[in-house]
Amino acid sequence: MAPGEERIACTLLPTEYRQRIAEIASLSRDALRGVEQRGLVLDLHYAPEAVERVRTLVSQEQACCGFLHFELREGDDDVQLLVTMPPSAVDTVPELLTELTGGVLAEARRRT
Repeated sequence: MAPGEERIACTLLPTEYRQRIAEIASLSRDALRGVEQRGLVLDLHYAPEAVERVRTLVSQEQACCGFLHFELREGDDDVQLLVTMPPSAVDTVPELLTELTGGVLAEARRRT
């Protein structure tokens, strides 16, 4: 790894990882309203009543995936979460997007 590059890895154990993916999928099914990918940025929109769950997600993901940058914007009608991946993560973008949306983005792409 070159100086200044971030390590692209999740620090969760396999059982923790499976549980986290299940939690994200549940949140996505219950509250995800919209998803847009712009290069290395994933723009997620959730129902406002899910704000605490989204805050928890951000806190948990910051602890295990330090290479991701999270920006949470809370509004009365929407909770927006911007997730930015470093350029060194470009090869893992599809996998990360699937994980962070509980598979919703992949399913939407299959329908189009």
